Amino acid sequence: MKESFLHYIWQMKCLNITDLKTFHGSSIEIINFGKLNHDSGPDFYNAEIVINKQLWVGCVEMHVNSSDWNLHHHSEDESYQNVILHVVWKHDKEIDKLRQSNVETLILEEFVPKEVIFNYQQIVSNKLNQIHCKGLLNKIDWDKISFWFDRLLIDRLEEKSNSIFQLYEESNNSWEEVTFKLLASNFGLKVNKEAFEIWSKSFPFSVLQKNQSDKNRVEALFFSQAGFLEDEVDEYVKELKNEYNFLQRKYDLNSLNKSIFKFSSMRPHGFPTIRLAQLSSIYSVEKSLFSKIVSFQSIKEIEVYFRNFEPNDYWKTHFVFGKESKETSKQLSISKIHNLIINTILPLKFAYELTNDQLDIDYYLEILKQLKVESNSIVETFIDSGFRIKSAKDSQSVIHLKKRYCDEKKCLNCAIGTEVLK
Repeated sequence: MKESFLHYIWQMKCLNITDLKTFHGSSIEIINFGKLNHDSGPDFYNAEIVINKQLWVGCVEMHVNSSDWNLHHHSEDESYQNVILHVVWKHDKEIDKLRQSNVETLILEEFVPKEVIFNYQQIVSNKLNQIHCKGLLNKIDWDKISFWFDRLLIDRLEEKSNSIFQLYEESNNSWEEVTFKLLASNFGLKVNKEAFEIWSKSFPFSVLQKNQSDKNRVEALFFSQAGFLEDEVDEYVKELKNEYNFLQRKYDLNSLNKSIFKFSSMRPHGFPTIRLAQLSSIYSVEKSLFSKIVSFQSIKEIEVYFRNFEPNDYWKTHFVFGKESKETSKQLSISKIHNLIINTILPLKFAYELTNDQLDIDYYLEILKQLKVESNSIVETFIDSGFRIKSAKDSQSVIHLKKRYCDEKKCLNCAIGTEVLK
């Protein structure tokens, strides 16, 4: 038993309030349960409780065991002098100080419905499942708690915004540079995310800006900084290497070791060489990508824009340098563009609008509702557990739910957890 569960019971009024009696047999009528105190001092304040037909106004202190009062040295703390009721799960010790002050003790265990206790024990003992309320979701009215999914989504976007603001400070307060670094991180996917982040910081963004009008130089900069042009396997590589030699001398550049990039266990279209080719096709054309992104309004508009970029013809017949393959298009796929919308474009747009007081929450809820459910292990776990997930709006919500509530076992702070326990 945890004290947080006692707080939950009291806050949600999950107890039989008729015929309440204290340990010493005094009658209790709760007029106002009070407000939860998130700071130091008694657990609830401004409570109004009638004990033996006398109204008391003040604080309520809660403990799993009554002896915890002494363990926490509350008798020596002046902030506990206004306690009007001691609420405990088990009464294992009479507290002299409380008796002297005529403060009664309520044993909560005697008045909480068995179903509430059973459901709580089911959740806290569920160590085998990542979703602790799995098996109890038949009670959930998903329409009723849709507000919670909205709240989770906004919390996730706000959390991402904080990371973007930090990146903004690290990027000379340049939104264009932030956009480049976020896009690079996304193009790295999960496997090469860190490598692409290191790569995006391996050269000054100003070097890219000064050479964007020359497609070959952008390609040379991107591939050489990643360490992919060490071996002159064909004429295309030689050409890029010559371009990079000029850039290296002019800007004092140092390339990375290509070993930081992973190719194994990846589909060829996701190879880092292909992602860099796609990224260079964008940046050799678009000089104000951030401005473009914040102006987007619809999914279709974003799809059309990013589908227009075509990597160098070399990549139609290559996935890596020096090794020909069957000709295939290396344009960004619709699914990849949707991934960009979810994980880069919308968070960036959200963060920027936060700084300008232009935020329209409904826009983000609606856009994500139009996109398909993401396919990943977290989302699949929630679907298997019985969660109703219909769109990317829901899948983004449950990802945040998993990381910030399920993993930290904050079931009592979760709308789904509190609904299950009722």
